Amino acid sequence: MFSFNSGCSCGGVKDIRMPLSEPTVSESVSSMTAVDRIRGSGLSVPSLLLAAFVIGLVCGLLLGRAEAQSVTRVFDSNTGVVLNYITADQASEFELVMERVGLALRSSENADRRRQAAAWKVYKATESLDTGVVLYVSIVDPVVPGSDYWVPQILNEAFSPEVQELYEAYTGTFADGQIYLNLSLVMGL
Repeated sequence: MFSFNSGCSCGGVKDIRMPLSEPTVSESVSSMTAVDRIRGSGLSVPSLLLAAFVIGLVCGLLLGRAEAQSVTRVFDSNTGVVLNYITADQASEFELVMERVGLALRSSENADRRRQAAAWKVYKATESLDTGVVLYVSIVDPVVPGSDYWVPQILNEAFSPEVQELYEAYTGTFADGQIYLNLSLVMGL
């Protein structure tokens, strides 16, 4: 037996008795460090790093594709706002696409889509933000809970044969992208 005595600050002494024996194989392996395991495997560290990089890259690409295929724009509040930063020379094209969005929502057989149309208003700022950038503000009040406000999805539901053309027209109008905001009422005045 191996005896280990350690003093504690309260003045008492602990006596821990452990059998002295050879460690088992599983204890030896578990006490090995990762470096020891790599050295014993015959693989070089650079090749392992390269393999880890490739695996990470592949996983990232696959996850990115999965996320790109499942894009949604669902508001979590009663009022939603979308800020669209549009190139000035594409403003009329943006308005045409948004008119198609309105038509898609109003003519939908889905009652929630028709409710979205009734509550969704699009405004254009009279002041320009930057040279060549126009701000369009969409205000959705009230939001239809759980409904998707992603424009490409709405267009695809109503105009699937021409959705690619509409999508390219829509995405081609943006100068600096868009921002989705959930608003909560603080007070009425």
